[in-house]
Amino acid sequence: MRWFKPSLRNSISALIGPQPHADEEDALEPVRRAMLDVLGEEGARMNPALKRRLKFMHDAHSLWYARGELVAVLSQIHGEALAVHRVQGLSPHFQGLIPKALIDASARGRRH
Repeated sequence: MRWFKPSLRNSISALIGPQPHADEEDALEPVRRAMLDVLGEEGARMNPALKRRLKFMHDAHSLWYARGELVAVLSQIHGEALAVHRVQGLSPHFQGLIPKALIDASARGRRH
């Protein structure tokens, strides 16, 4: 006899991943919009998969770590220096959504 019977609902939830609360999703929307704006139409044409992922990422950490791919796409369009500058300009949007240490580490990397 099994003490813990997995239910279908729990199995599906595990496959889908954690669902964000409505207030978390509202907090992410300005970040998501800013990242999509920086990607622009040309970047979205070059990498439609990145655009799609940015639209559907469900947490701030996922969006934060997608910045590297965003730099890669923008580097092909504008050159690396401008791409890095534009993506670093997104950091203020993440205030309060990710640990301050991540934002600070990104800022320290900028100075060197």
